[in-house]
Amino acid sequence: MIYKSPVFNIINIIENIRNCNLNCYTNRYTSPLPAKNRTISVDELIRGKPLIDEWRDQKVLFISQAPSKTAWADHELSTLNNSFFKDFLLPKVFPDLHVDESLEIWRKIVFWTHTANCYPGKRVDADGDEEPNSICSDEYLDQIIDNMNPKLIVLMGLSSTKFFDTSLRELIGNKKAPRLKEILNWQKENEDSILIKSENGNSKFRAVVIRHAAYSWGKVTDSSKFGFELANRRIREIYNSE
Repeated sequence: MIYKSPVFNIINIIENIRNCNLNCYTNRYTSPLPAKNRTISVDELIRGKPLIDEWRDQKVLFISQAPSKTAWADHELSTLNNSFFKDFLLPKVFPDLHVDESLEIWRKIVFWTHTANCYPGKRVDADGDEEPNSICSDEYLDQIIDNMNPKLIVLMGLSSTKFFDTSLRELIGNKKAPRLKEILNWQKENEDSILIKSENGNSKFRAVVIRHAAYSWGKVTDSSKFGFELANRRIREIYNSE
């Protein structure tokens, strides 16, 4: 039997994701979509490929719902060509740093994946994107977590917390899956990160939950601010320890 190192395994996992041909959402790509300074064509949407970060031996796992339509069409993730990353995510996580410095920290320490690594399509009857199915997360998230063994997991938005429902219900004391507001409030009240475990594993991992970086509805709450402050602090602690 040939021993496969964790690095070899996670590189294989990334390649398996990139080579997936299930095309879960292709039937939703029926109309061009308006984006910042451009219109994304149906052909661009159809030609998109599963979007996941490059492996650089990172120590922090960042999980969000799915690629944006622009990131999907341009196939850009942890780069300044990704407008969501440059204009929303980096400024929220590292508000006190110049973009070049925050990019350096991010690329060295953070590995970015999604609960679904393909764009799930635009909602037909409302603003925003469709909620993705769980096929991708059920197949790959445990594999990534167990092979990466991250020092920290950052969960952005409600969709990313659903994979860890069991841990979060136990922690917060809910019979039902807790809402994002409940998770953020628990995190703020306890002034600490959260312990979660992968769906099929026993190991617990330190996690920080943040609201979606582009969230703009209503007043920003103290618990939302604290989530970003805590993510900033924990990521920089790990970066400085490397």
